[in-house]
Amino acid sequence: MIAPKFDSILLDTLRILGQQFGDSPPETTLIRDALGKLVVTIPDNAMSDSAEWDALADELHRALGIYSPGSKRILLRHSDLVVPEDILDSPDRVRFPDASKTWLIDRLQTNQDWLRKPLVEQPPLPAAVAFSIKGGVGRTTAFALWAWYLAKQSKNVVLVDLEAPGVAGVLLDEDHMPDYGLVDWLVECLVGQPNEALLRECMVDCALSNDEPGRIRVLPAFGRKTQDYVNKLGRIYMPTFRAETGEFSGLAERLLILLQQLAGLFDKPDAVLLDARAGLHDIGSAAVTRLGAKVFLFARDEYQSWQAYKKLFQHLRMAQSVEWGMPENDLRWRLSMVAAQTESTDAARLRFVERSYETWQEFYDTDEIEEEEKKKLGREPQLFNPEDTGPHQPAFIGFDPRVRSFDLIDSQARPSWQAVEQAFGKFFPNATTRLLQNNLAQETI
Repeated sequence: MIAPKFDSILLDTLRILGQQFGDSPPETTLIRDALGKLVVTIPDNAMSDSAEWDALADELHRALGIYSPGSKRILLRHSDLVVPEDILDSPDRVRFPDASKTWLIDRLQTNQDWLRKPLVEQPPLPAAVAFSIKGGVGRTTAFALWAWYLAKQSKNVVLVDLEAPGVAGVLLDEDHMPDYGLVDWLVECLVGQPNEALLRECMVDCALSNDEPGRIRVLPAFGRKTQDYVNKLGRIYMPTFRAETGEFSGLAERLLILLQQLAGLFDKPDAVLLDARAGLHDIGSAAVTRLGAKVFLFARDEYQSWQAYKKLFQHLRMAQSVEWGMPENDLRWRLSMVAAQTESTDAARLRFVERSYETWQEFYDTDEIEEEEKKKLGREPQLFNPEDTGPHQPAFIGFDPRVRSFDLIDSQARPSWQAVEQAFGKFFPNATTRLLQNNLAQETI
């Protein structure tokens, strides 16, 4: 007998449950622990015959092998759960794709935030997140220069460095760093004392906006007086229990508190730009999916990037913020691709769009849904063609070798704005419209 593998246990479980219940499955929740062991929970009234129950449990136990927690624990009634609400109302309970009335709770050590609901539909301030699967795609430089563009438009911007070395290294020299940085603020937030005075000690004005009508402030990952930086990094992801809310709070909740505190300043920014760490990491999951921010997914037209984005999109299909039919608050409407460092030829642009569209097929709706479920939702699938305006349709940033040598710290060596515009084209005005569209609409009214 071939030993079951991690990849097969969910499908084997669904197959066995399908054989048992046919077209009328009970509401089923699968709980997979950190080691991959699986527990199946169904309502008490799903099966009344105890012999039949034991037979199903034995079959599941044999099929899952090492991934079974035991024949007496693999199949549980809701009444067997210590606190059923902890399972049935868990924030990590997500609908399992392509399986009717089936939910999954996956106990992960990291990256749990990708599938959780956003903490807010709209952040307290207009906020944008720069994310990329790989480094070296120009993500940090693009956001630093976008802040410069916004300052030219009389906007007050705060750039938050979620990666070190990140955007602070592009905009601040060592002598102009603030005393403290984001990691210091997050550690104090961990124990409930992230006050405004500390926040101001973590930010500094950036000389790039000295001659502009607007203002750029930078909140780097660490400051001049930061001590025990690595020790603090090891703590900032830790979930803590908040007695006042009765809920656990993690990095995402603390980043939202940061945005709320920035929104409460008398000189609050018009927008916050967050430069997230590259790769599938807790920082990316917290910033991309939970803050309600507009997200710019940077990629070069490379095989490795598309493969990794496909893996991410396959995972995000199960996110609680992703619904068939793409309603207005669906996560996918907040995401948009950025074609980074792209050659300025029609062929190169067309190739990027085609590969982006192919990758997004992992994440877009399909028409494969039961009619009963479609009627229940009251929506039609949101389908796109390659040429349609949708999340797959990228904003283009052309490849310009001069960008690598841009020096934004030394005012004497700083590139002209004309050179920046030549390199980035319409990216800045288009990104600004996307970021501030709600505010612009209110100003128009």
